[in-house]
Amino acid sequence: MNDLSKLVLFSSLPSFISSLEATMILMAIPVIAKEFSITYVSASTLLAFYVVTEVLLSIPFSLLAERIGVKKVMVIGTAIMGLSSFLIILSSSFSTILFLRIFQGMGASMVLLTSLSYVSLVGSDEERGKMIGLNHTIVSLGYVLGLPLGGMIAEINWKYLFALTSILSFISLYLLFSLKEIHARSGLGINVIYSSLIFDGAILGLYNPLLFSLSFVGMVMAVWKINLGKGFYLTSLSGFLHSVTRNMIAAFFVFYLYSLHLPALLIGSLVLLYPLSFTFVSFYSGKLHDKYKLKVASLGFASMALSSLSLFLNVILGEILLGASSGIATTSNTAYTMSSVSNKDRIIASGMRSVQGVVSNTIGLIIASYFRVSLFPYIEITVILNLVSLLILGIVNK
Repeated sequence: MNDLSKLVLFSSLPSFISSLEATMILMAIPVIAKEFSITYVSASTLLAFYVVTEVLLSIPFSLLAERIGVKKVMVIGTAIMGLSSFLIILSSSFSTILFLRIFQGMGASMVLLTSLSYVSLVGSDEERGKMIGLNHTIVSLGYVLGLPLGGMIAEINWKYLFALTSILSFISLYLLFSLKEIHARSGLGINVIYSSLIFDGAILGLYNPLLFSLSFVGMVMAVWKINLGKGFYLTSLSGFLHSVTRNMIAAFFVFYLYSLHLPALLIGSLVLLYPLSFTFVSFYSGKLHDKYKLKVASLGFASMALSSLSLFLNVILGEILLGASSGIATTSNTAYTMSSVSNKDRIIASGMRSVQGVVSNTIGLIIASYFRVSLFPYIEITVILNLVSLLILGIVNK
């Protein structure tokens, strides 16, 4: 492993831990609800508080990273994740655990934006796609391993989930100290808050529709005040639309496989086919991006739309094809988005892309919870949004 790959590996580990923990706890919600004698909905606030905290704080923390350095914020975020996870192990009150989940979300927001920032700022533009591909591969492995690990550990003791997160966080913290510090200052300052309004309004609007108006205000002000270029904004939009379908489809597979009443181990194995195929192609699609640029992302969006039709024939085949298609689209599109801005703007851009991923994940899950196993709406939405993403890339290439 060369020095550059080691830098990417070490800086991606905190985001891997965050994605692993976020997925593992999904399997523990029923167990937690039972232990504290609360409803499933009440136990699910452990997820809601975590996500809302991530969204609200990612952009402000990107300003902090500009001021004190990317590595410092990554170290602080990893330490917060490790310590809050350890304290959850010692807690016996649900309200205390809920409070500590806010701190976990705070740490996660720090590591998600700094992980992508670091990868985007190290190395040359000629290797940007390969490095981001490696980052996506590592982070997506967290989602791959989270479901089966979460299911197995929750059966023993759900607190062991947080023990694993805590141990991995402190190991990662040790490795992070070997990284060099990276600084970049965009000069955008307080104007960045306008971009935060876009995502804050989107996530809070899910709980109160009137708050969606914040997104519109934020969008207008961000385009007016934050000059990151047409390429950044358009590819961010295409990535957001695709990400909604990616997460929606992932949830569909879970709902569908559980509806078949298969053994839990078999369901866990089949669910993994989607993120595994995503992970397998991410690194290679990043390398292809370095040579063919947005042509790779265009292929991914088109393939995602076409692959969704295979669900009519065979769900398992569709799962594999859609995972691979999403890996191609996501990695290449992200690589272009980050390369489209100057080095000094990449911390802010990373914060915007990271919180965008959290919001699109939440929207995708909500859509899936509404349609559950009704196949046609999933395919219709996937085809439409990915073709729109493809058209957006056509505008970028003009």
